[in-house]
Amino acid sequence: MPKIRVLQIVGDPVGGIRKHIHDIILGLVDEFDFYYVSSNKGDKVYDNQLPDILKATKLHCNLKIFKKPAVSDISNIYKIYRTIKKNKIQVVHGHGAKGGLYARVAGRLAGCKVIYTPHGGAVHSMFSPTFSLIYKCVEVVLSYFTDLFIFESQYTFQKFKVKFGIGRSSFIVNYNGVRAPKIPATFNYSTKNEKIKFGIFGMFRFEKGQDIAAQAISELIDMGKPIELHFYGDGDLKEKLEKKYLIKKYGLSIKFHGEVDNVNDHMMNMDFILIPSRFESFGYIAVEAALMKLPIISSDAGALTEVLNINNTFFFESGNIDDLKRVISVALDAELEVIQEFVKKNYLYSQRFSIENMLNNLKSKYEA
Repeated sequence: MPKIRVLQIVGDPVGGIRKHIHDIILGLVDEFDFYYVSSNKGDKVYDNQLPDILKATKLHCNLKIFKKPAVSDISNIYKIYRTIKKNKIQVVHGHGAKGGLYARVAGRLAGCKVIYTPHGGAVHSMFSPTFSLIYKCVEVVLSYFTDLFIFESQYTFQKFKVKFGIGRSSFIVNYNGVRAPKIPATFNYSTKNEKIKFGIFGMFRFEKGQDIAAQAISELIDMGKPIELHFYGDGDLKEKLEKKYLIKKYGLSIKFHGEVDNVNDHMMNMDFILIPSRFESFGYIAVEAALMKLPIISSDAGALTEVLNINNTFFFESGNIDDLKRVISVALDAELEVIQEFVKKNYLYSQRFSIENMLNNLKSKYEA
């Protein structure tokens, strides 16, 4: 029996949205024939994975895609429509706002099954009031051209439903899947006199809250707390934070590493994983840290309280620098046995977010 032909569409393949799509393609390559449309503005991991993605797809097409509405959207939709017809695509799966627009217009015109995964940007106010109003109107109209919504968390589903509605479309919550590392870390720092390493992993964006963490940590350093803060990632806010904190006073305690290979190796060198997000539709780093048996200090933003064990995580109020300082101090003073119990229970809780569960659920929807 010939394989079902599935087209994945996204704007910029970066961060969590890139990870999600690549997990689908590489995880289900033996089950489906995949086609892939994106911009060429990927992150470092995208570049590293590109050879494997090219092997796993029948076609990978780069388009010039802008986040905001643009005249090029019309030509892009036409190109995608032609691609669908030429390759006899049966399922079109759009990811993110722009990918969802392209998938639902081109896919509906071509008579395909259309699936849309909004991801986090859809539920966060990231544009000016004018563009936000346009975006809302477009989402409301396009809901009637969507066969199936797939949400990555209950949080995203509830926020999207309230903000836009889903018309008469079907929907499911299919949690993102995370592969457990082969060798989990062990939390074992032996003395509170050593510097304790806090690691933040992710793109430098306002919604990720790196500025909140840098201010809180710098104030704790001024108070004499034995802390090092390590940033991993790149993005628009990185240069601004580097200029502010890479000075003599903090240069040895606040460090910027940029994008790195083997993220898990760097995570295992940390004593705590710090997640200071203002918004979070799922929280890959949170689940990865839990699976690696690392202690986590996290904001209570979005789905983070959904994917982490709420009773066994050091949570602080999102955006509240004083509360973050308080929670870090509590974590530093906690007994080793308490932290190890937190780690154990978070590890067990995180088992539900397996890559196998995600792919099996998705496979059934592609085949339905």
